[in-house]
Amino acid sequence: MLKERPVTFPGPAGLLEGLLGNESGVPNGAVIALHPHTLYGGSMNNNVVAAIVRSGQRCGFMTLRFNFRGVGRSEGDYSEGTGEQDDVGAALDFLERSFDIGTSVLAGYSFGACVALGYCHRLGHGVDHLLLISPPPFLLPKSLSLEASVVRKILVGEKDEIAVPDEIKARVSATRVEELVEVIPGADHFFWGRQEDLEKRLVKILNV
Repeated sequence: MLKERPVTFPGPAGLLEGLLGNESGVPNGAVIALHPHTLYGGSMNNNVVAAIVRSGQRCGFMTLRFNFRGVGRSEGDYSEGTGEQDDVGAALDFLERSFDIGTSVLAGYSFGACVALGYCHRLGHGVDHLLLISPPPFLLPKSLSLEASVVRKILVGEKDEIAVPDEIKARVSATRVEELVEVIPGADHFFWGRQEDLEKRLVKILNV
């Protein structure tokens, strides 16, 4: 059972709504989970986002998931990923103002992974580790390197037709593919029936 409570915090386009969990985990750090595409029904209630939160709490981290601008009760409008990067900055500022957290792990799924990577390249403040889950290559400008220093792991389903594993591997130098890219057997882009496999891998990564 997830331990979470509703929160709101100021964003650059208005108030953002989120769920803050496991506040006793502050000394271990925080996991911030980012949801899939706003225009295709993505929200913080997504199954993969919930898997990220469960994994973070199992590893003793505080967790925060939130809706990007224009989703649910978050104010503002969809901003093609750039404004959503600023929402990430607002979420990190909220945590830093409210808690004395140590390590900050930014974990994005699909569109959320692209937003997370873009944030780290453009702004980068407050992120110690970046986990990318199924980032669609067609949403990633070629200027955004998947080998950024904060990238800890890229997870993708073997049968993903949106974030195709071979296309992701092609964006990583051959010497780093094994280190950075982990393919989950049998999983598609949505991880239906494979959330438990995903959680086990996330727990292993977060426990290191």
